[in-house]
Order: sequence, then C-alpha cells, then structure tokens
Amino acid sequence: MKNHFVHFSIRFLVVLLAGLFLLLLRAATQSPVFAVLMPQFASPWELSKLMYWPLLLAAAIPLRDGGKFSSRLPWLTVAPVTAVLLFWALSALKPGPGPYLVAWVVLAAIALMLAQRGVLAKGDRSVWMVLVAAMGILYIVLTFLPPMIGPFLDPTDVAAMATIPY
Repeated sequence: MKNHFVHFSIRFLVVLLAGLFLLLLRAATQSPVFAVLMPQFASPWELSKLMYWPLLLAAAIPLRDGGKFSSRLPWLTVAPVTAVLLFWALSALKPGPGPYLVAWVVLAAIALMLAQRGVLAKGDRSVWMVLVAAMGILYIVLTFLPPMIGPFLDPTDVAAMATIPY
C-alpha cells in the first residue's frame, strides 16, 4: 500500500509542477510553439490543456508500480473532457481563478487515482491510444483555429460573448 501512495504522490507532484510551469511559461513567452502546450486565455478548452499535457507527462514516468503506460491511457482522454465540462460549468458562475485551480487539482488527483487503480483499463488499448493521439491533434489544431462557440470562447472578450447591436 505504501508503494502505491508513493507512486501516486510522485505522479501527482509531476502533474502539479508541470501545470504550474505551463502557467508560468504563459506569462513569460508568447511563442506559437508553446501556445499548443499552455492556455492562451481562460476558456474551458484552453484551461483543459493544464490537464492533458501534465497527465501525459505523468503517465510516461516509468515507476515500478506494475502499471503500464497503456493502462493509464483512458484517463488521458476522459480527464481533459471532464475538465472542459467542469470549467465550462464554472465559467457560468464567473468565479475568480481560485475555483478553477481547486477544480484542476481535485480533478487531477481523481484522474491519477483512478488511473492507478486501473479503472477503465480493460478492453482494447489501441482504441485508447488513437483517442489520446486524436486529443493531442485536437489541441494543436484548435489552438490555432478555434471555433467561436461554447467552451472555446474567451470569457474576457466581450465581442465573442454577445453581439452588440448598432
């Protein structure tokens, strides 16, 4: 039991540090190469990058916990989609950054815990590999060509939220 907690702790720390590094990197640079990795603004889709890329990094850490990389693949797709839905629901309340950070930390912990326990690990792993790759491609494409609907909208952009009659 102790080793499971140690492995969870290492991966959780990696997710948190990687997410915080991406947020700090956003403040330091505006490079289009890094735009794929870090949120460009506070839309639910962009904020879900803080879930996908750090979880991908944490899933790739080789620890001797018996779990293989492929057993964590389902959570690399389920957790970011859940994050988009959760952040979209939170954006309706128009909170400050605190609730978003708390939701991100709690969701990352739950995703890592369920991935470590092997929930959703049964079945064909090649399907999950394709979904993880598709999710990465979606992050790349939708960073540069985001649709102007729902969770892709910047909540601080007044023109994107409503049309102003003239």
